[in-house]
Amino acid sequence: MKKILIIIASVIAFLLIVALGAFLTLKLTPQKIKVQPVVFDMGNENYCVLFVTSLKGSGYIKYTVNGEEKIIWDTTSGTISTHDTVHKIIVPKEELRGNTYVVGSQFVAYKLGYSAIKGDTAESDPIKFRGEEKEDDIKLLTITDIHEMEKSVKKSLSHFNEEHDMLVLLGDITSDFGNKSRFTKHVLADAAFISKGEIPVVNVRGNHETRGEYASQMLQYFPTDTGELYYTFDFGSLSAIVLDSGEDKEDDHVEYSGLVDFNSYREREYSWLTSLKAEDFTGKYKIVFCHDPGIDEHFGKNWLTPIKELGFQLLVGGHYHKSMFIESEVPAFVACGKYSGGWAASSLTLKDGTIKMLTINTEGEVVLDKTITVE
Repeated sequence: MKKILIIIASVIAFLLIVALGAFLTLKLTPQKIKVQPVVFDMGNENYCVLFVTSLKGSGYIKYTVNGEEKIIWDTTSGTISTHDTVHKIIVPKEELRGNTYVVGSQFVAYKLGYSAIKGDTAESDPIKFRGEEKEDDIKLLTITDIHEMEKSVKKSLSHFNEEHDMLVLLGDITSDFGNKSRFTKHVLADAAFISKGEIPVVNVRGNHETRGEYASQMLQYFPTDTGELYYTFDFGSLSAIVLDSGEDKEDDHVEYSGLVDFNSYREREYSWLTSLKAEDFTGKYKIVFCHDPGIDEHFGKNWLTPIKELGFQLLVGGHYHKSMFIESEVPAFVACGKYSGGWAASSLTLKDGTIKMLTINTEGEVVLDKTITVE
């Protein structure tokens, strides 16, 4: 009898400790929005909204449609996800465009089989999303090769006075994906700071974002139609292809420790590229975004040939850490980013049948100003 009482007392003590721990956790660690929402274009009829909280829990977006409040949750097959601090919510473009929204998350300390212990809820301020798909005078802000130089980014962007319609991240926003925080602190946080959650964002993977333990996990947050980090999208009169140039060296290079297989990946991507049809791209402006624009001899294949056959007018990338315009069978614009003298941002203006490329560095100096006619 004494042994049974000891066991019962031990169980009660354990439950009290768990309850006390849960209580203290709920009271002492309030939920917060750590990284504000980013609205990513996935190349289909939906946007993917990502944001980060200080604690794991549920995630949702809330807005009004036809006079009624609508809430969309971060779910997997009907179950609200509570295991992650990065929240992914799929939203119809037609509902978010021109609308005001908030994102929120309730802290979930324990999700048990038949109950849950939940804490407080944090919500963002209301955000007015523009996302207008204009037929002309489209302004794109292109950012590449930040490599943790966020202070320089802020300084460079202060010299752009125009309001942009879309943000394109051209890769190497961080120097590696050794852990999850590299993704949230740099790619997501930088995108959130620049876009303010007000305009759509296009993400192009750079070679440095293929490196590190977390690199293989990034795709879960970018649900494109292809199931990969290459896809197409339309934005008003812009028809675009996003290519993933992957790593910049052969698979057997010592840097990769035998843990990459980009040869197979590039074969699948090239087959996909050559399967595209010119009639599917109806925009007046046709642009390819690719971190490494040097794809005229890309691991044994000239990727510019199928791009030219599809009628594309410009290739935009980064990677080379300098600003330049390259005359080729498909002209290329290298949008700079980090370079020997500092850092620079670029913009594209699509107007009246022309594409204007502008690069400005942290000191406000115009590094490149080039306009091409595409009609």
